[in-house]
Amino acid sequence: MGIGSLALLDLMSREATAATNPLAPNPLHHAPRARAVISLFMHGGPSQVDTFDPKPLLAKYAGQTLPESFSNLDLEFTKTSTAKVLASQRTFRKCGQSGVEISDIFEHLPKVADELAIVRSCYHTEFNHAPALYMAHSGTRLMGRPSLGAWAMYGLGSDSENLPGYVVMRDGPLKGGPMTYGNGFLPAVYSATELRSSGAPILYLDRPDAMSGDDQRRILDFSQRINRQYLAAQNDDSNLAARIAAYELAYRMQTAAPEAVDLRKEPDSVKSLYGLDNDITRPFGTQCLNARRLVERGVRFIQLYHGGGGDGWDTHGGNDAKHLRNGRQIDKPIAGLIMDLKARGLLDSTLILWGGEFGRTPTSEGSDGRDHSPYGYSVWMAGGGIKGGTVYGATDDFGFKAVESPVQVRDLHATILHLLGLQHDKLSYYFQGIQQRLTQIDGESRVIREILA
Repeated sequence: MGIGSLALLDLMSREATAATNPLAPNPLHHAPRARAVISLFMHGGPSQVDTFDPKPLLAKYAGQTLPESFSNLDLEFTKTSTAKVLASQRTFRKCGQSGVEISDIFEHLPKVADELAIVRSCYHTEFNHAPALYMAHSGTRLMGRPSLGAWAMYGLGSDSENLPGYVVMRDGPLKGGPMTYGNGFLPAVYSATELRSSGAPILYLDRPDAMSGDDQRRILDFSQRINRQYLAAQNDDSNLAARIAAYELAYRMQTAAPEAVDLRKEPDSVKSLYGLDNDITRPFGTQCLNARRLVERGVRFIQLYHGGGGDGWDTHGGNDAKHLRNGRQIDKPIAGLIMDLKARGLLDSTLILWGGEFGRTPTSEGSDGRDHSPYGYSVWMAGGGIKGGTVYGATDDFGFKAVESPVQVRDLHATILHLLGLQHDKLSYYFQGIQQRLTQIDGESRVIREILA
């Protein structure tokens, strides 16, 4: 119940004024290209050389050690002088009018290839899952920093009257825990609200069975009146003002949240587009369809996870079989999401991000696995001001390291904030004696303008 009470602090409405309501929409730094973000996170780390970064030399050197020029790469836990190359079993095809190359584990994604901007040169320094998850979400390996979603809420405020602005849907536990998508040192009002696709959409929100709607409204009105009297006597109590607004939104959400995830009124054609008519694609398809419905209802940031609760995309063994399995589960739902948003005129204002915490090694672990590799991996973006049909950056000939136009995680974050109308170097929060930023205060970050429309 304590966790449920904390979650209520996230459920803010715009009824309070901007001076007392932290989630009132804020002035932007510049005109935005995107109004909402849907992040599709592949938990475990998908292999770039089996998805979006073809490397023909892997087949030529399959089972052999690397050429001498690659034998001294500085890689954690991978001794390149003795590691054996593991060829990809996948076939890459040129897709769409742009000719973007996509692996054959995806059957439906090529239909929207011209909407994608694939970045093949992402990198960071974190080899293990938990610090890599924190890095991918918050720009640092440290636990307890605010996630991208929390920063977006802090910078933008909420655009929904009846739903939380930052929503998470996942299919199992994450190796970094809930802190992965947490609010860190930002106030609790900017934390994520987890939305479940079955049962009560949000825990601890339902009215007790023995209480009528009228009784609940009277109790809430009484407590709110007392709260407002106390607030009027204080010089400044933004926490209490936030809680007053939170209670009102929580009350409205008892109707709005179940309706938002009620897919019964969706036409069968739409359900089929997302793969809800197939047991393999239904779980992630449900998340993707719910994400579209939340975007329509003004939710600002939606974080979806695939691969939790098991190996997911963490392919230390059976790399090819697991990528085929995972590809089948996400392929049709993601393609359906992009096509549906475009058909409804929402893709231009909705930024979609796909990726994991790192990639995989081009060399083998055991007989048929790939180890972690944060040194060069692929992500892609679509919609919301992105120039589709674009490939940016490159890894080396075997796919170990980013060598052309390297993109650090903080560059991705700076680009996403830019598309939302925020300048990453102006979005800050005072904590521990300094102005903290998502893109950190040490080092430089840049907007990847080459992939912008």
